[in-house]
Amino acid sequence: MTNLEERIGKMMKEKNISIECIQHEPVYTIQAAAKALGIKESHTVKSLVLKTKEEKFVVLLLPGDKKVDWKLLAQKLRTKNLELAKPEEVLNLVGCEVGCVPPFGHFTDLPIYMDKDLLKKDVLYFNPGVHNKSIKVKAWDLRKLSNPKII
Repeated sequence: MTNLEERIGKMMKEKNISIECIQHEPVYTIQAAAKALGIKESHTVKSLVLKTKEEKFVVLLLPGDKKVDWKLLAQKLRTKNLELAKPEEVLNLVGCEVGCVPPFGHFTDLPIYMDKDLLKKDVLYFNPGVHNKSIKVKAWDLRKLSNPKII
């Protein structure tokens, strides 16, 4: 168990949130995760660490089947430019590799933005900082845990 995985488990326990942890072969993409879990990509949480032009980092949570509207998101975040954080930046800020970034519990306190479409789902699945496990959680509980700004 990684430190990040333990941290996420502890946060869920403290908030008395029930989850289901599912073990599967290591996955590195949303498509592979959905296939391993036998679910639609829209029920997975894509967690992206982004860097603004001002060198600030944020986490964007969106349904796994949705693409980032970079121009709209830059407007919402009041920045001129956004890019994906580099893998080494993600590792330092979050505590895990790209491809298994969880929607909360990061080592650095980063602002979290959640696409409102995630809240239309009953349950969602995300990686807890490791490639071979997924957590099933109610969408509303995920909102409580991540305390995001809804966009």
